[in-house]
Amino acid sequence: MEKEIVSAIQKFIKIKRDEENILNIIVRDDVFAILEKECCVLYYSLDDDIDGCHICKPLNGEMKQFVYINTSKVLQEQVWTAAHELGHVWKVDQYVQDNVANCNIDIEKIVGRFTAEFLMPTEIFYLEAGRRLAYNKYAGGSLTVEIMMDLVTYLMNYFCVPAKAIIKRLEELGNITEKSIQIYLKVFNDNKALYDQIIRENQYTRLDKQEDVYKIANLKNDLELIEKQHLAKDKYIQVVRKKFHINSGTPMNSELDYKG
Repeated sequence: MEKEIVSAIQKFIKIKRDEENILNIIVRDDVFAILEKECCVLYYSLDDDIDGCHICKPLNGEMKQFVYINTSKVLQEQVWTAAHELGHVWKVDQYVQDNVANCNIDIEKIVGRFTAEFLMPTEIFYLEAGRRLAYNKYAGGSLTVEIMMDLVTYLMNYFCVPAKAIIKRLEELGNITEKSIQIYLKVFNDNKALYDQIIRENQYTRLDKQEDVYKIANLKNDLELIEKQHLAKDKYIQVVRKKFHINSGTPMNSELDYKG
């Protein structure tokens, strides 16, 4: 990707970090809270290849943005999806096209590079990759399969992103060639047992976490209000409760006895 485009993406990220007061340099799963401030986010587990999506729809006379995250995926994949959709919500492609002359690059490529730069800042990526290679006493030249697996898995856990994102980042920063990407991915996927061993021995707690989550912000409280004020038929309310695994339970505004 052209340097001018990458520079524009990096400048855009700095602007948004300042505007949104994003203090953590390494975002990881904080990206969900950032995204929820910008739009309505639906978390729902589907046995489907789709990772997520972003749409704009009219609501009460104005356009609103919505993002879907498939929670059947492991955490590092959800983090990547959320950051990618955040790029669409923030319209990073529009910023790049407005600030880079004769920019006709595909929108998804711009958003993809935004995702990498946002989740894996260049300087820190270099630092952590070098630190891990030094830990493995890497002396230069080609990597052994064992060192490559350890490096990629370490960086996956550090940044909380998928293996393919780490391997693509290695190519973006000049550590490997473009044709090596598929080779690295194949070797990585062919060594699942070693990957699991590295996670276990290093106690990488961020990786491969998965929980079937079904939620929209404030949905439970909204349902209680709708039910209390009889704004919808009970059968419709129960359908939503069932779809989102929401039990009636104790109302959130209930008062509990406490002496202190």
